[in-house]
Amino acid sequence: MLGTTKIFGCLADPIDHVKAPTIFTSIFKEKNIDAVMIPIHVEKDNLKNVIASLKKINNFQGMTVTIPHKTTIANLCEHLEQDAEFTKSVNWIKFDKDRKLIGNNFDGQGFVAGFLSQNHLIKNKKICIFGAGGAAVSIACSLAKQKIKSLKIINRNFNKAHELMKKIKVIDKDLFIKVIQYKDNYLLNNEDIIINTTSLGLHKDDKLPFDVNKTSPKAVIADIIMQPLDTELLKQAKNLGRSVHYGKYMIKSQIDLAGNFLELW
Repeated sequence: MLGTTKIFGCLADPIDHVKAPTIFTSIFKEKNIDAVMIPIHVEKDNLKNVIASLKKINNFQGMTVTIPHKTTIANLCEHLEQDAEFTKSVNWIKFDKDRKLIGNNFDGQGFVAGFLSQNHLIKNKKICIFGAGGAAVSIACSLAKQKIKSLKIINRNFNKAHELMKKIKVIDKDLFIKVIQYKDNYLLNNEDIIINTTSLGLHKDDKLPFDVNKTSPKAVIADIIMQPLDTELLKQAKNLGRSVHYGKYMIKSQIDLAGNFLELW
């Protein structure tokens, strides 16, 4: 690194699962871009102070943002791009020339592009999402633009899931949406695609977000967690002969979008 090197970060808590620093630093090297991305481990209570400090580092250009900061950091941004403004969730931020914080969100676009890149279909599919946090909001809103048949949202906090439903109805008022609290009984055997957007699976002792045995043999089981690549959920799904979709495709599909947003290429 030189004195001219631009610094980017990956903001998370926990931090050991993140892949973006390795991916983007490798891309910078390949493209001869004088930049590096580093992991930044920040607890939620310290987020505001950390952002204020980074704002004062002139060669610190921006960050990708992941669990659990995506919705909190949206409130710290001085400007939100269209998708981030609509979802109130941010997964990329940058400092402009005046060091104002600008937020954007490519999770939804990234998930859809990554899913389609693996020859899975979305149109006319019955989809179930576990979770209603920052990533779930972006992904669900992007899926609603793909002419899906129905959407089931299962979350511990019913009110949060209901708020997500209202956002989606703005995009497609005719889409059939069912909101279910996680503790209630629910069926999964009629869903074509089931997506885990929760943090369950980051740690070895995490319980599974749902019972794969209750899903259709034809269902695609997707996880947005990138490390471990094979979460316990996906391992069990493969053992039962289900098609699976890995979290790595969501970040890989965001590379060009992020590069343009950060004005790197």
